[in-house]
Amino acid sequence: MRKDVPALLIAMLQNGEMVSLAGRWAKERLIQLKKRETFFCPACRQEVVLKLGNHRIPHFAHKKGTACPYEHEPESARHVTGKLDLFAWIKRQGIPVKLEPYLPSTQQRPDILVQYRHHIYALEYQCSTISEPLFQKRNHAYRLAGIRPIWILGAHHLRYQSNMPRYVSISRFQWMFAHHFPFIPRPLLFYYCPHTKRLTRLVRLIPLSVRHAFAIPLVFPLHSLSFSDLLFSSADLLPPSFWDEWLHHKKQWRLTFTLYPNKTTRLICADFYRFGIIPSLFPTEAGWPLHHGYLLETPPFIWQTYVLIPLLRSEGRTVTLHSIYRFIEEKIRTGRVALRVLPLATGQRYTQAVYEYLQLLAGLGYIQWKNRHAIRFVKPLTFPTTMDEVIKQDKQMAEQIKMMPSLRDYVWKLELKHWS
Repeated sequence: MRKDVPALLIAMLQNGEMVSLAGRWAKERLIQLKKRETFFCPACRQEVVLKLGNHRIPHFAHKKGTACPYEHEPESARHVTGKLDLFAWIKRQGIPVKLEPYLPSTQQRPDILVQYRHHIYALEYQCSTISEPLFQKRNHAYRLAGIRPIWILGAHHLRYQSNMPRYVSISRFQWMFAHHFPFIPRPLLFYYCPHTKRLTRLVRLIPLSVRHAFAIPLVFPLHSLSFSDLLFSSADLLPPSFWDEWLHHKKQWRLTFTLYPNKTTRLICADFYRFGIIPSLFPTEAGWPLHHGYLLETPPFIWQTYVLIPLLRSEGRTVTLHSIYRFIEEKIRTGRVALRVLPLATGQRYTQAVYEYLQLLAGLGYIQWKNRHAIRFVKPLTFPTTMDEVIKQDKQMAEQIKMMPSLRDYVWKLELKHWS
């Protein structure tokens, strides 16, 4: 199947009956069907052709020179195979399911429509790239119709770092597909490979930068999972090596941040220098993982250092929470700090991550809460003078964080021990 040809697995006969190519069809039967019937697209009602070949999956296609206004993108052989696999998987579980139904209320044709526990789900298997505006438009239409979208990416999008299997490269495009279900404490991503018939749930996402994140891949044969595993997936605890690996990446931030200057990097460095902070020797107190850290695309050491700057300027005076938020909002507006685009994981604001970071500083004894909306800086930050010194201090603070009773809730929330 050529990648530039939109393919259908469902067509309508002249009498209104639907024909599905899902399941097992004998080649001879399809040939006879093609000879005696005329087929139409269920969405636009234009005539379509049944395509049969030795190297292609049987499918319907619009005639040459015609286009369906409800077709969003071409479908590859990988996409069609994966869609059929997922449809058959759900159908075997006895769950009401439809393949490629046209929905007049949304003017869309989801890959699979599922009715499960009083809810309707549109399951989309996405192999090609899609623009953010179109992605937002499709999800918005589903939600207006009371349909819950679930997106599964093609496994070819998933890239592991060669020497660190729990660290993955996740592009901005992939982050758009991160789901945040009510019974799952942190966003996760789904990937399916039609060649290996395995579904990957990428859980425990703790981002390090724009494109890299710590994650735990849970890989299982599709037949061993149920549909509810998508909605109620539990996550493994963080491995014991997590903190050492985090310190390794924190060291890399220090060593490489200024090596690749661009406009944004130069602006950030200028801000840091203005407040007496050498970029590679940013305070030990900045750059730590947080439960809601995924809400910001900017690396933790940058945005957390920005949170520290209003405290440094206060010289021991009381600082309002609102003034800190306003300072970070100005950095967002000027491009120093970027929020992560999460269309499927709405309901959380970046201020939640900032507040969690302030709670971490309070647990470490650097700030005191005067009331619910104001804090005071009571303990000086650690400003190292050499790289060896700062790496040693980072390690000492990691041990302090893990051992301090006042930070038990921070560690438990990060490691999801309440969810185990």
